[in-house]
Amino acid sequence: MSTARNNRPLVGIVIPTVDNSFFSNLADSAARCLSALGYTALILSSLNSAEQEKEHLKTLTEIGAKGILCVSGLSALPEDLLPAGFPLVWLDRYPASDREIPLVANDDRAAMAQATEYLIGQGCRNILLMPGFLAEKSTSPRVLGYEEALRNHGIEPNPAYILHRAGKKSSETETEELVRDLMGRAVTVDAIITSSDWAAFGVITALHRVGLYVPEDVKLISFDNSPYSSMASPAITALDRNPRLLAETACRTLLDLMEGRQVEKETIIPVSLCKRDSTR
Repeated sequence: MSTARNNRPLVGIVIPTVDNSFFSNLADSAARCLSALGYTALILSSLNSAEQEKEHLKTLTEIGAKGILCVSGLSALPEDLLPAGFPLVWLDRYPASDREIPLVANDDRAAMAQATEYLIGQGCRNILLMPGFLAEKSTSPRVLGYEEALRNHGIEPNPAYILHRAGKKSSETETEELVRDLMGRAVTVDAIITSSDWAAFGVITALHRVGLYVPEDVKLISFDNSPYSSMASPAITALDRNPRLLAETACRTLLDLMEGRQVEKETIIPVSLCKRDSTR
């Protein structure tokens, strides 16, 4: 099968999970853009599994997809997984590879440094980071940006203040469980940065259960800025990653690849900090 039933060429979109508004938004925006460009999009979730992601990439080439957009959770791309020269664009994050594969992403390191610097400016010193789940362990640029900002202010990063999800339950549930466990050990926390708005909701629930409130006791920043962040109570300060522009830029980069044109090796989409009540 080389094309969809309507004879429009097929393009694959692989995301880690649909249980994340940012990834869902990326996939939806990419599918709409591809449709406008004359392609049919097939969206596949890897269910936060590295093996499932590899299987999706292999399957898409076998069924005749003309190209793939991928939000990867791999630490490295197996060199024999895809045919040589197959049109592939990394979106949001990328694994190590000997191939020259274009990337369209935010500068997560700089964005996390900005968020951490802002909280330090608000008087916070004990900042908990929840950088998000990666299917294969690798160094997160978010952790690097966080640690860099702390050190710039004379604060030595403490590994106990970096909590990683297991990726087996929803981001909201896992985040709530991690924060409740940490607070139960009487660890001092005056600010938290989460990987998504749903994770931020888990933080708020966990804090309420131990008698703490945002922002009176703990300030909170999320890494998404979905519509839910401004609707929450309190409204959540968030890093806006501009998912629509990310997706549209990635689609056009992939189209250029498929048509044999030169493309930029890396395109960085700016992130902005939307300040709301959760950090007042």
